[in-house]
Amino acid sequence: MHILQKSSTFVTELVMYYVLIVLLTFLQTVLMTVLMGFPFVEPGVVSVRLWGNYLAAALIIWSPMLFTDKRRWTYAVSVLLDVWFIGNLMYFRSYGDVLNRWCLLNISNMDGIWSAVLPFLRWSDLLFVAATVIWVVISEWAQFTVRWSKYLRAGIACLCLVLCCTPQLLVSHRLEMPLSPFASYYADLSMGRIWYMHTYGAITHLSNETVQLIRGSEAGATPVQADEMSPLGWAPTEPEQPANTVLVLFESLEEQVIGLQVNGEEVTPTLNRLIANPHTGHYALQAQVKEGKSSDAQLIIFTGLLPIYNGATSMRYVQNAYPSWVRYSQAATKRLFAAYPEYMWNQQMNAQAYGFDSIYAANMSDRDLFAHTRQTVLDAPRPFIVTAVTMASHSPFLLYADSSSLSFTDEAYDATQRRYLQCVHYTDEVLGTLIETILEDSVLAATTRIIVTGDHPILDIDHSVPFIIYDPFTDPETATRPLYQMDIYPTLIERMHIPTPWHGVGHAFSDSTSCGEMEQWYRLSDRLIRTNYFAE
Repeated sequence: MHILQKSSTFVTELVMYYVLIVLLTFLQTVLMTVLMGFPFVEPGVVSVRLWGNYLAAALIIWSPMLFTDKRRWTYAVSVLLDVWFIGNLMYFRSYGDVLNRWCLLNISNMDGIWSAVLPFLRWSDLLFVAATVIWVVISEWAQFTVRWSKYLRAGIACLCLVLCCTPQLLVSHRLEMPLSPFASYYADLSMGRIWYMHTYGAITHLSNETVQLIRGSEAGATPVQADEMSPLGWAPTEPEQPANTVLVLFESLEEQVIGLQVNGEEVTPTLNRLIANPHTGHYALQAQVKEGKSSDAQLIIFTGLLPIYNGATSMRYVQNAYPSWVRYSQAATKRLFAAYPEYMWNQQMNAQAYGFDSIYAANMSDRDLFAHTRQTVLDAPRPFIVTAVTMASHSPFLLYADSSSLSFTDEAYDATQRRYLQCVHYTDEVLGTLIETILEDSVLAATTRIIVTGDHPILDIDHSVPFIIYDPFTDPETATRPLYQMDIYPTLIERMHIPTPWHGVGHAFSDSTSCGEMEQWYRLSDRLIRTNYFAE
């Protein structure tokens, strides 16, 4: 009788302290998958693999419970997991990616903009916290202190792992996928981390990022050979024109909003008027930014390089030497304005790396940003290169939505889309003063190129970004092939006749040659940057 009672107590302890928390963690992983919009039930054996991965991860992380009667250490682990779950959801909602080890390099970007991140919290996220609260309450209420042999506990842990891991291992073999989630195959996933999290779950994703960080597993970049670079050289036959350039990097501007009307009111009336000018060309470009987002757009535009696979180029390789049409230009003034602090994306150091002589970056409205830009256009020594980087239309589109006169009377757009369009409308409106200052001055209008482009899409990663260029020296040309952000650099050096040995990895808009396999240019750029090729 005593043995039965003792066995019953042990089973109760096992259920209360092991099976329960494994189940809660398993459900949290499932919830994570659902909130990210991924199907939890896939056809056939794939579902077995998903369930097996999720459950195995929960079993492994809580197996140490079978070797100790101490329970309160699990509270801290549960809270950390909640932070990881919710943090990934917020990052996914705002950037379309999941957290990784490289994000730690960008943590300084969060200073002063937490208010822009908190709106990505959802009430559904509290379900993760609720699971932890349930665990703490039950654990504190049930005070079992039965001590069993560590060998028995170890045997139970192994039995559970074998029973739950075997199906997913068999399925992995059938699907010809690596059996270990920590295989070298998964060392550098870049944007493939979303697939990885769906396949293995958020806990394994955290474990893999930790393992790869400890391993320092990023392979060294292979040096770039001279024959790989020879097709990319370019030498203009004409001298540089003494022209001015005003470049506006419009935060999150998508091609789909150009010409769009809401209740008969134009979302981008300033840009629409600029496009209607006979000297203006308007093109849709495929965005090519990666984890560096806005900073990657600057890299592509100013240097003709594509971003690295892992992490933000502006954070990891800010000390590199870079080619830049700004540096190669003979302009008397090279100034950059940014509507956010200079430490975000290492803007101060990157501006210097790209050849700007001065930078003014601070928390300010786009209205103030363009006021500073306009004054420079009027007063600075010419020819000048002036770049303005906007911020009002940065997600979650809260600060300046009320500053727009754009109104909605139907349900064609959800709340996020409405705020986005209102913020775009606000920036377009305050941009108007700068555009009018240039075009209404006969000298400036005849000697100044105006370029407006989006840095990256925001509502849909597959959307393109516009590239609008007013050029009094060249008639608009018609593109006969798909265009990419990497085509901006060669287009500008061609139009400006800037002498430079570096053509960039793209082609000028006037070149009808296909860019070929895009992955080859990503690989080449990654190697060029990581080996600091241009320092030579």
